[in-house]
Amino acid sequence: METLDESSADPRMLTPQELLRGRLVVEAVAPQQPDLVHIAVAFAGRLLSDLGARVVRVVPVNDPLPRLRSSPLEPDVGQGVLATYLNRGKQILTGGGSRAELGEDSFPHLLISGDEDEVPEWLTDGGLPKVCTTAAGLESGLAGVPVSELGLQGLVGLTDLFGEPGAQPLMMGGHQTAYATGYAVFCAALASLTKQALLNEVDTARVNAVDTLAWVNWKGVAAGALGFPVVRGGSGAEAPVLQCADGYFAFLHMPGNWQDIVAEVGDPRLHDEQFAKAGRRAKNTGALNRILADWAATKTWSELYEFCQRAAIPGGPVLCGEDLLDDPLYQYRGFFESVDHRVADQVRALRVPGVPLTLEGVAEPTPNGTTEKHRGSTFSANTPATLPLSGKLVIDLGIFTAGSVTSTLLADLGATVIKVESQSYSDPFRIWPGLKGDSPLFTFNNRNKLGLNLDLKTDAGRDQFLRLVERADVVVENFRRGVLERLGIDYPVLMAANPNVVLVSVSGQGASGPGSGHVSFGSTLEAIGGVAALTGYPGEGCYISGRNLNYPDQIVCLYGAGAAMAALLKRSEIGCGMHIDVSQREVTTLAVGEVVAAASLFGGSREFPGNSDLNALLQDVIAVADGWLCVSVFEQHQVDALLALLECDAEDLEVGLAVWLGQRSAAEAIAILRPLGISVFRANSGAEAAEERAIQSGAAFATTPTGKMVKGFPFQFDSNPLTIYEESPSMGEQTEHLLELLNRGA
Repeated sequence: METLDESSADPRMLTPQELLRGRLVVEAVAPQQPDLVHIAVAFAGRLLSDLGARVVRVVPVNDPLPRLRSSPLEPDVGQGVLATYLNRGKQILTGGGSRAELGEDSFPHLLISGDEDEVPEWLTDGGLPKVCTTAAGLESGLAGVPVSELGLQGLVGLTDLFGEPGAQPLMMGGHQTAYATGYAVFCAALASLTKQALLNEVDTARVNAVDTLAWVNWKGVAAGALGFPVVRGGSGAEAPVLQCADGYFAFLHMPGNWQDIVAEVGDPRLHDEQFAKAGRRAKNTGALNRILADWAATKTWSELYEFCQRAAIPGGPVLCGEDLLDDPLYQYRGFFESVDHRVADQVRALRVPGVPLTLEGVAEPTPNGTTEKHRGSTFSANTPATLPLSGKLVIDLGIFTAGSVTSTLLADLGATVIKVESQSYSDPFRIWPGLKGDSPLFTFNNRNKLGLNLDLKTDAGRDQFLRLVERADVVVENFRRGVLERLGIDYPVLMAANPNVVLVSVSGQGASGPGSGHVSFGSTLEAIGGVAALTGYPGEGCYISGRNLNYPDQIVCLYGAGAAMAALLKRSEIGCGMHIDVSQREVTTLAVGEVVAAASLFGGSREFPGNSDLNALLQDVIAVADGWLCVSVFEQHQVDALLALLECDAEDLEVGLAVWLGQRSAAEAIAILRPLGISVFRANSGAEAAEERAIQSGAAFATTPTGKMVKGFPFQFDSNPLTIYEESPSMGEQTEHLLELLNRGA
């Protein structure tokens, strides 16, 4: 196997691009795999390359990436922007590749591919960890079924979260199906590399888009399964997108901000009794949003943004590709990088998003490297011993999804995770209005953890915490910037207690730069990160997911957990800990990276795309007799088959198809159209998605030892499967036991 590069003489000079240096990853996807699988694997490879891995892409015959367009202004010639974006930093092998092209004495550390039966023979040697990616699982019942990104979003209930209630459902724009899957592939890849490096074990990890999307939409599916379905809010949502004087603005009105909002808006209607209390405002969001819309229409988005930050209100403008390229924070952080892109006979500079990770500090190497006197498993007899992070101890200071689930993924991968809270400050997800005990939001996200109560505002609590840090491998937090410093437990303090500890900070907009400390929630990051600009009805408004999904929260966990493992791998080589900071907004912008890149060459489009796809001949969500159907047509022979079925001319196809579908049930239409090679899926509600075989047979949901439904896994291993081995802890449930072990040094 190729020797790892240990050339970093001074670990304090480490950059993110050195975390995986010396590791060789090969990506190979057969041409018959759906486009979304090609994009997902290529995106994961790009993320690994960004962290310094040598990534070799074996290009299949009839590679689909160059033909995929990313902007209506992009010329339909040569290699598309998407291919350049995803291939940045990689070595490209054409014609199927060969072992010799990897270089003398080079052997891959990892293969990421589509179906493992379709990879080139020279990559099928034993002893190679693999991550295999498909559109659906082996037991899904979807083998051979035509799929599309829109169709799979419909299958798992994501389309039911966007748009106006009762109106046409909307897809999240761009390649979110593929990119979310790519983030899962990235996390699985780091888990596979970690298992090989730290346990000397080889395994195959499996990722599929259905499981990933269902895991992302866990709130919608779980709420439907448990009998309290998520309801699409549209323009009446608690997190509406308001049209302002120069664009659109996402605005999340929180109960604690009410008096500031009343004073700023200055509309006497806000003093009406229907808005007097938070509960009443929640029941009358439609009327409230109409008042806010009148106010916002007279303001520029910069005026609205200034007010939101002054009043600590989550909110932000809906930014498109052109806006993001000029964003002051991104410019300060050097987030965009230039790569060469060929347009016809010219080579032009294409600006693409870079690495959403910064190294905020690196400790001096310890004399004994990373040899640990204690193993995290001493705190729990239930922690598995055969998973990538077995024996590692993680301290979880995370809250909501972004921080908590980053730690949960590490727990699922075998680490002992201790969730630290206090009676004065617990994870807000524990609370559900009108419900006694912990809410499903908490129990779904925090299984496989132990609970410890420590008041970090007291000397005693802080001292006990630092004693725990002495034995820890990782600390995860997603507090607002400055909280760790005020508590006296920032990275220099943690490093003094344990130079080997890895601090993982998941921040809204990064650790530094103009506006980095501004208030942001996952759903408002959809607006300022670029996803909302691709999610809306043509000629009308756009939408963010709000608390029903908080899409950036879901994908940042996958990246954050993967980044933590990359840091642990580097620590195992050079013998020191470090502080890594993951920007949630930048993780979001990477998921629209090709759109931003296209805008850097061809300008941007401010037209919301609805359910269309630049690379489809026809795509939309169309009404059927019993709901809505996601229809995607990509090939001319499929168009010809439709024309013959409908007995109409090409110019009448869309109208004729809508009439034909309106006279049939979803099941009847699917039975007729799928044999024609057309991707058709019902646009499910969360409850309907929960009944789908593809989801029930997958890994996205699981049960605890006592039989409770909880969030499962975005990927799974063959030899040593991930399991639920701990119930979610009640507040400080294991405090006495953990402190006893800590005090006696067990």
